[in-house]
Amino acid sequence: MSAVVVASLFWPVIAQAQDTPADAPTFRVTSQLVVLDVTVLDKNGRPVVKGLTKDDFTITDGDKQQRILSFEPPQVHVLDKNAVEDDPGGKAPMTIFVLDLLNSTFEDFAYIRYEIRRYLDDQPARLKSPAELMVLGNRSLEMMQDYTTSKKDLLSALQHIPAALPFKLMNPGFAPERFAESLEALQQIALQNKGIPGRKNIVWVGHGAPGMFLSPLPSHQVTQLVRYLHDTTNMLVDSRLSLFVIYPGLPVTGIELQVNETGAFTSTSHNDPFSGDINFAKFVSETGGTLFYNRNDVDREIKLSQERGSEYYTLSYSPDSVDPNGKFRHIRVTLRNPQLRALTKAGYYAPDQNAAADPRSKALATLADAMWSTVPFTAFNMRIADIVRHPDTGTIDFTLKFYSKHLVWKPGENGGSTTNVMFAAASLNSRRHVLASNVQSLSVSARSREAGRLGTAVTTMPVTLRLPRKTQSVRVVLEAGESGTLGAFELDHKSLDAAPEAPTPVAVSHAPAAVGSR
Repeated sequence: MSAVVVASLFWPVIAQAQDTPADAPTFRVTSQLVVLDVTVLDKNGRPVVKGLTKDDFTITDGDKQQRILSFEPPQVHVLDKNAVEDDPGGKAPMTIFVLDLLNSTFEDFAYIRYEIRRYLDDQPARLKSPAELMVLGNRSLEMMQDYTTSKKDLLSALQHIPAALPFKLMNPGFAPERFAESLEALQQIALQNKGIPGRKNIVWVGHGAPGMFLSPLPSHQVTQLVRYLHDTTNMLVDSRLSLFVIYPGLPVTGIELQVNETGAFTSTSHNDPFSGDINFAKFVSETGGTLFYNRNDVDREIKLSQERGSEYYTLSYSPDSVDPNGKFRHIRVTLRNPQLRALTKAGYYAPDQNAAADPRSKALATLADAMWSTVPFTAFNMRIADIVRHPDTGTIDFTLKFYSKHLVWKPGENGGSTTNVMFAAASLNSRRHVLASNVQSLSVSARSREAGRLGTAVTTMPVTLRLPRKTQSVRVVLEAGESGTLGAFELDHKSLDAAPEAPTPVAVSHAPAAVGSR
């Protein structure tokens, strides 16, 4: 599904949201907190994890030296000793294994599975940091195993990946679609990890999206595509995701970009890195990762990715001003010792004052992406109860319940609290196309201001949704209005079939969402 289609899922609501008065105030972003995860390498390419302080680093943003606000050494990025497998916790970096079936030959994919199994076999029963396993297939990005520290769970998920012919790779006509699906996979991963603290490392095993030449495209398509690349880059950067791409086995030729000795693309120019022809591996440099190619030891390359993605310093700064011109802002990190090199993200794109930036529109576009995604979003503990189907009107009623732990509350009237959420429910067919949707902005109220009670309270909300004949699943997505944290819940076809049937009530009056006790 293209970005244009995804963004248009809720177009009537977006169009209404953009119809604002001419005298409405506008806001410009003049500063932001930039967090950098920096891997320091010695002259032999080995991580340096001791002996450095904040004073050893210099950060420039747009040619201006920045004041470092915070500093964390590698020693603090470890797993919480009291963490459990399904809630790892701590400051340990997380690893996202992506097995690229979409862009790999059948033989290469079998080799990828074998090498990842070799890597996991060498790990302890409890991993040092959480990891999850995904597969990018012919139709979608599938979560095989979410974050866990259990080697057994990851091996079991790997074993249950079904074999499939990469028919889109075998037909050159699918190249643009493979390009779009690969970038959408990056965006889905960024959405899934939005609001989760700490560094996340994507270990992408496979060639990724095919390259694209921009010269044959009309100018308006180039503009749309470049903006999509900008958005994808910022989503990855904002979620603290670094991309490590491992090309399996076969010799790689025709890489037109320079690659430095660390295995990342050089980025010496301050110009837009996506101003020329597009190569998927450019995201490696933009996110501070590494590209591995023309080698035949995938399990070793995974270990190197883990090493570089786990032994890092975290620094932050706030630039004095960010001109909202939409241009690329180049970041450079240097060290007092010239024998040391810093590996981090190359930069980010400034806000664009000339681009549509309505907050509601952005939230709705995020909901649309999350709705189409097959990736779980678990920031909210959500469940659906009281499901009833109404065959006479082709609708379904249910009650959405979610815990309020990740909501940002503000003082309300009479000693209470309020917060805002964006809600979307959709009926999906077997190809995950949206057949019907229900999108709402909600104000949630509570009768308390005590953080402890608000964090354990349960919000309930009645929902009605059309259920067209070809519906295979119902997906519900919730986004916290203040933090942007996402949660999702999905009812599969079996759950829908098992729901009781009843005539549609003559009149249904849905009360505003309210918070009760657990």
